[in-house]
Amino acid sequence: MPTPTDARPNIPVPDRLAAVRAEMKRLEAEEAELRQTLLSDPTARTGASWLAEIKTVKQNRTDLAELRACHPKIVEQFTFPQEITRIVLSGLTEDGEIVSARKMRQAEEA
Repeated sequence: MPTPTDARPNIPVPDRLAAVRAEMKRLEAEEAELRQTLLSDPTARTGASWLAEIKTVKQNRTDLAELRACHPKIVEQFTFPQEITRIVLSGLTEDGEIVSARKMRQAEEA
């Protein structure tokens, strides 16, 4: 099975990852717009192949900040370290300068 890098062998992996993240952000914005339409317009909920149903579910949430303020010893007892690996992208300008991803995106949009 081909991997995403096989499909675009001339694009360096960090550049491809940045492009994928940008596309995901665009798709999340489109999803938010579609969700808003479905919530506000009942006639838009029936498609050719899919039906959108609106369901509301109640969930219990714990206010960790408040719990920590009221019972710090208990929270400390049940708090444990966890290692998380992230990949942080930085932009490379044409002259090789390293800039933040935000600055790089702003430059690309300009």
